[in-house]
Amino acid sequence: MLQPQRLCAILWLLIQAVAAIDVDWDDPTSIKSAAGTVAYGMMSYYKGNESGQTPGLLPQPYYWWEAGAMFGSLIDYWLYTGDATYNDVVTEGLQFQVGPHNDFMPPNQTFDMGNDDQAFWAMSALTAAENNFPNPPEGEPSWLSLAQAVFNEQIGRWDTSTCGGGLRWQVFQANTGYDLKNSISNGALINIAARLARFTNDDLYAQWAEKIWDWMETIGLIDQNYNVYDNSEADRLNCTQLDRNQWCYNAGTMLMGAATMFNYTEGDPVWYNRTNGLMRAIAFDYFPANDGGVMKDICEEYNACNTDQKSFKAYLARWMAASTQLAPFTYETFLDLLQVSAKAAAAQCNGNGPIAPAGQTCGLKWYLNGTWDGTDGVGQQMAALEVILGTLIAKTAVPLTNTTGGTSTSNPSAGFNSSSVPPAQIVTPPSKGEKAGAWILTAIVLVLATWTAWFMWSRAWEPREEVARTSSNEKGKEKAPVEKGASVGVLTRAREDEERAVPKALSRPLRRLRFQDVAAAR
Repeated sequence: MLQPQRLCAILWLLIQAVAAIDVDWDDPTSIKSAAGTVAYGMMSYYKGNESGQTPGLLPQPYYWWEAGAMFGSLIDYWLYTGDATYNDVVTEGLQFQVGPHNDFMPPNQTFDMGNDDQAFWAMSALTAAENNFPNPPEGEPSWLSLAQAVFNEQIGRWDTSTCGGGLRWQVFQANTGYDLKNSISNGALINIAARLARFTNDDLYAQWAEKIWDWMETIGLIDQNYNVYDNSEADRLNCTQLDRNQWCYNAGTMLMGAATMFNYTEGDPVWYNRTNGLMRAIAFDYFPANDGGVMKDICEEYNACNTDQKSFKAYLARWMAASTQLAPFTYETFLDLLQVSAKAAAAQCNGNGPIAPAGQTCGLKWYLNGTWDGTDGVGQQMAALEVILGTLIAKTAVPLTNTTGGTSTSNPSAGFNSSSVPPAQIVTPPSKGEKAGAWILTAIVLVLATWTAWFMWSRAWEPREEVARTSSNEKGKEKAPVEKGASVGVLTRAREDEERAVPKALSRPLRRLRFQDVAAAR
């Protein structure tokens, strides 16, 4: 008679065998079915389409940006499979989070708004424009205009006060991380600029893609071997030192920008070398031979991936697949890598997480030969979904432009106060000296104004002069109160608790910027 423990083990294996995602990789219909299963598991975490919930937001512990990235995966899902099940949810979520100025800057997210956060929503909108995803309802901003708004605002934040240029990580100076200039913020802007150039055939966008790339090379965020490093500290160190950790989403985001520029410039050797260099670096850095050539990010080795980082492989897989259409010389290399990783990812989508369907929950460590790693979440589902979809790239339509059938309406001046920041203009924040001078001048003016007011009051023999004095010195100041969602503080604390669980030697206190010198330790 079997012992209870042995019986339980056998039953567990039987459940796994029945529930695991089975894919015939030679049959597109089977691959699409598998993608549908994974997408359903991903959407099990989303509650924004339920009564009383906020459209476009994921529950704790997910930050705002990851919801925007998730909608991009759902647009990919529709594009690759033709299944429109989630299209209405995508449109509702993206449009609900555009904010009062149609630029993906909702007031409730200013507490933690990074340039990269805003960019991920814009990249999803741009994917919708490039693939004729159903246009928003009349009166709502077009997909293309939303990406243009983000581009216009972000180049207005280009900062030459330190490091000779670059986009800071955070939008607002009060936010932790404002002192950093990082690859994901600048790389995402290259991604957006290159794709806008291709879609609109407006070379202004391409000039910015070139400019940002050159700046990243100059300070070393991209080296001569096309390794993409994470960030550099601007205010104290003037970008003279780098955080040399390499995250796969940085490289993937840059790859899409380079491949798009290669396509836009009709094979310019500079962009060929950049795309080819990134392809080779990606194949070496994130598909280690000793793990069977399966995609792997740095934090997996140390069991230290936080919630954000568990989604990073989704973006590398997404941009690898898309790049093969724009730079066809990458197709053979990338398709081989995607197929190996897709098979490994699907094989371990056999877990039993608390939310995704039992027996079909995806983990992160695809190299474990079909063994679920015990983790679950939106990031894991999204990563598995994108890599599985990527194997269908040869059967998927090439991204459109405004001359090849793209229907999304353009608005080159979109964005808040974009009229005062034309796209070709570089806005330089005031230096510390300039700020000090401004304060001194302001103080002098206030002293003179006070003395003048006192003098006029002391000489005011007639009542009407007192009235005139009062009205001439009252200047209304417009204030735009920052509305903070009630859940923001709780969400931030939850993320901080999660990070404290990471060994100190492998962690940094900032979101998505961690593992100091882990790359050297590998």
